[in-house]
Amino acid sequence: MNKLPLFVFLMMVICLSSAQIYKWTDSQGVVHFSDKPHQGAEKIKIPEAQTYTPPANETGGSSEQEQKSVKQEDQEKYTKLEIIQPQNEATIRNNQGYVVVAVQIEPDLSPGDNLQLIFDGAPLGEPQPNLIFQLNGIYRGSHTIAVQVLNDKGDVLKVSDSITIFMHNPRVGMGKGRKKNINSNK
Repeated sequence: MNKLPLFVFLMMVICLSSAQIYKWTDSQGVVHFSDKPHQGAEKIKIPEAQTYTPPANETGGSSEQEQKSVKQEDQEKYTKLEIIQPQNEATIRNNQGYVVVAVQIEPDLSPGDNLQLIFDGAPLGEPQPNLIFQLNGIYRGSHTIAVQVLNDKGDVLKVSDSITIFMHNPRVGMGKGRKKNINSNK
C-alpha cells in the first residue's frame, strides 16, 4: 500500500520534468516563467539533467585494484618486523620448556593492529599488541617461530622471517625418580 503514493509521486515528477518552459516579460519589465505558452513568450531550451552512473562492480564492494592498493599500503606500513630473542638456531636448555620470544617492529604497532605468534607453522594463542610472548611446555626438539602483524579485520599485514630453535631438556623425566636405599641389603 505504501508503494502506490510513491509511484504516483514519481510519475508526476517525470511528467513535470518533461514539460516545456516559456519565458516572457510583462509591460512592467518583470520576467515571468511558465509551463504554459503566453503571448510573446519564447521557449527555453533546458539542457538534460546531468547524471552519473558508476561502473558496475561484480563484487559489490570496492574493486580488486582498490583492495590490492589498500592491502599493499597496509603491508608497506611496517618497514621492519623481526624476532630478536631467541636468536635463530639457538639451543634453549630448560626443563619446563619455557621460551621468551621478543619482537622488534618499526614503526610502532598501530592501534587496532596485533601480533600473532606462529609456532611450527600454526598460530599459537590469541593475537596481542605486546612485543613479548612467553611460551611454556615446549617439548624438546626443533621448532620454528615466526610473527605476523594482523589488522583489526584479521588480515595479515606483514610476516617476519622464521627462526628455528632447538629445545633441549637437560634432564629427561622431571618426575621424582626412585631413590636408591644405600642401607638396603639386596
